[in-house]
Amino acid sequence: MQSFFGLLILLIVSIPPVQAVENGRWKLTITGFDKIEFGTEKLAGGLNIHWQTELEFKIDDNRFIQGTGVARLLDDITTFSRPAEMFNCELVNGTFASRTGMSFSMPHLRYKAFPLAGKVMHDSVQLKPFLEYPGNYYAVLYQCETTNELGSFWVERSPRVARELSKRQNVMTKFEQGAYQANIKEVISISPGPQIEIPLIDGLSFSLSEQYGLRKLEYSLIRTGEK
Repeated sequence: MQSFFGLLILLIVSIPPVQAVENGRWKLTITGFDKIEFGTEKLAGGLNIHWQTELEFKIDDNRFIQGTGVARLLDDITTFSRPAEMFNCELVNGTFASRTGMSFSMPHLRYKAFPLAGKVMHDSVQLKPFLEYPGNYYAVLYQCETTNELGSFWVERSPRVARELSKRQNVMTKFEQGAYQANIKEVISISPGPQIEIPLIDGLSFSLSEQYGLRKLEYSLIRTGEK
């Protein structure tokens, strides 16, 4: 009997303790890069847009206490052409009308700040931002034009490609004085979406690529301070 209890104690001692979630303040930064375009795989012009979302929250006694989120478009919006020098593109000022009927100047970001709920799940945290459907997004207006004879194929084929990729584009095209021109209003959703679950590891970082490489995401999680 004594040997049995001795073995039982040995087994209990040898079981590794469950790693507790580290209390304190945390910040998850999601940095996004979007190559938004009007065109086809080999014939397109558009914008390079960088944005960032930061989610800050507090964990105390292994419980999610409170959180906030902020998002912003970064200043370095640039244009591109595929192939090079085929298109002249530029960011254009315009007006965006939301589903509620309100109008905003573009570029427009739907939510610059929002509350954040969450739940601790063993060694991870599930974050749920309070973003009304369809979530956070930005709207931009840009213009591209070309005098190349391939412009007729470009303005004819591009809208079909956009529909196939389920892109939210509103386009007006025209041909005058030997130039093919397109004015494109585009709406792009940004992370984090309805929710995100991530391991609570200080210094965690990873990258993702979406939509055939047209979107790249960088995730970075750090513990910013004691509780």
